[in-house]
Amino acid sequence: MKKILINISVLLIVFQLNSQSRGLSGGSSSSLSSMSDLTASKLYSGGDIFVLEKLKKNNNIDAVGNTYLFKEFKNGSIQFKDGKKYEANLRFDISNQNFEIKSNDGKITPISINENVEIYLDNQRYTMHSVMLGEKGDLAVLRDVVVNNKLELYFFPRKVLELPTESSIQAPSSGYVKKTKKAQWKEAHLFLIKSNGNYIEVPKSHKKMSLLGVFNEKEYKSYRKQSKIDLKNEDDLIRLVNHFSN
Repeated sequence: MKKILINISVLLIVFQLNSQSRGLSGGSSSSLSSMSDLTASKLYSGGDIFVLEKLKKNNNIDAVGNTYLFKEFKNGSIQFKDGKKYEANLRFDISNQNFEIKSNDGKITPISINENVEIYLDNQRYTMHSVMLGEKGDLAVLRDVVVNNKLELYFFPRKVLELPTESSIQAPSSGYVKKTKKAQWKEAHLFLIKSNGNYIEVPKSHKKMSLLGVFNEKEYKSYRKQSKIDLKNEDDLIRLVNHFSN
């Protein structure tokens, strides 16, 4: 997963976003302030959030779809390690691994976070993790699903750009017309189980799951058949992880 982070060393932007606080569940019981209270210095001084120039890497690609987890902005909040929490209109750009803040005047500011910042969207927590999958390691934003257990479960939002492999040819009465297919952004989300400090990709088949050695093989086979576990279903994975965390 490649990221381009262009830090602005001198930040002159003062965010003028939501002026009223709304309570969001999740996180600590710290006070929630409106984004109008979140000045540039507060946002940037802690070293946990980096304000980025608008990235053009994927925006110029002529492709069907988009790189966002959800295209519309949603009410959310940013929580810092000191417990302060600020309300904002947010969305997540999966491909560039950054969040975007939208102000009341429509200005969109991309930000990158580190492990000390929590983002809440739809009452769900997103944080940065250092993930090693196979031989490849990278930083990735994950959504909490099951945490504080012996085993933990995370949702890993991903989209891949599927490039066209061939061109289609149409034959109207006037002659041949070559129509080039467009690239397409497709969802490629994963679930990850964290066991003994390692992140393990949840496969789609039970046979592959058994071979990973995360669960006792005999007990896993019995439980998944009895409970009709679907490894692509989040609720089923929650039941599975909770069962083997007891």
